[in-house]
Amino acid sequence: MRVIIVTQTFPPRIGGMQSVMSALAKNFSKTIPTYVFPDHNIPNTHSIRSYKIEFIFSKFPKIFRPFIKKIKLKNNLKEDDIIICDSWKSLNALPNTNNKVIMLAHGQEFLSKSKKNKINKLLEKVSIVISSSTYTKNVFLNICKFPKSKTHVIPPTYEIENDKIKIKNKSSNKEDLILTTISRLEERKGFLPVIKALKNLIEKKLINNFMWSIYGDGYLKKKIKEQINYYKLNKYIKIKNYVDEKSKEKILINSDLFIMPSYKVENSIEGFGISYIEAAKFAVPSISGVDGGVLDAVINNETGWNVNTLNEKELENVIIEAINNPNKRNLFGKNARQLFIKKFASDKVFRKFMTTITNSSKLKKSKH
Repeated sequence: MRVIIVTQTFPPRIGGMQSVMSALAKNFSKTIPTYVFPDHNIPNTHSIRSYKIEFIFSKFPKIFRPFIKKIKLKNNLKEDDIIICDSWKSLNALPNTNNKVIMLAHGQEFLSKSKKNKINKLLEKVSIVISSSTYTKNVFLNICKFPKSKTHVIPPTYEIENDKIKIKNKSSNKEDLILTTISRLEERKGFLPVIKALKNLIEKKLINNFMWSIYGDGYLKKKIKEQINYYKLNKYIKIKNYVDEKSKEKILINSDLFIMPSYKVENSIEGFGISYIEAAKFAVPSISGVDGGVLDAVINNETGWNVNTLNEKELENVIIEAINNPNKRNLFGKNARQLFIKKFASDKVFRKFMTTITNSSKLKKSKH
């Protein structure tokens, strides 16, 4: 058996899905011959090249890639290969085949009902669907015609290992509080409502002497900077560049609170929320939103706070509690770390994925 990964998203491009597909390839390659069909070239100097992974590239304009991939797959597939597609879009590249096909589902790609018929047609190629969260599974099943029994939930935390790390004692002094966000700078991540809430709380003298560091880039960067300047919050909020994995760990070890109350903006929504689990690994509690799959990642009043981001008063109250209650913050951080070890560590989720893959080899595809 070989694993064939067909993906539009892969390093060195940056993003959550790129990390997920890279981690899957790395994990599979340790025990199973693994082939990756990405949409772009990968430099020989990239760290992924040190793994036993065969790459077959499609260096063509985007419009031609599915056709080229289809030809290459047809020429390379063996009878017992298992194919993993990063989304329904990659199903376009599959030739007619009796191979077992695993499709990953993330959430927002199914919110456009205009593509419903096209997706359902492509799903005829699929043996099993793996959803990133309970929310994603429900969205998928509501939109698509596919057996519930062949739809599974596995959190996409394949890369977050349970290292033997030394957790830093978090500050009990609110004057030393370090707030952190590591994310793309997009509207749905909740930056603008948080900035306004912080401004209001500072004016009311309910919070003070904290630092919120935002690591990332994106289309909202200019607007975030403008709002920080407008409210004169440069003392409290700093925007910094994206960080690599090693730097990310150092940042999170020294953080007291991860804050990213994401919410739905049109068809853009958080399908799961890997960032919260990355924080949980280091015993950092989170303030999250209530939309999408984040409720699987952050348990309200146990590992953090779920908040209706657009309810200004509710958001302010949660920020006050998180900043001014160090005992609760530290308890939630410890709970988050335990939840990570129990449910989200890479060895556990990949073992579950492998079991699903193994069982899927017994399934027969059918028109749904």
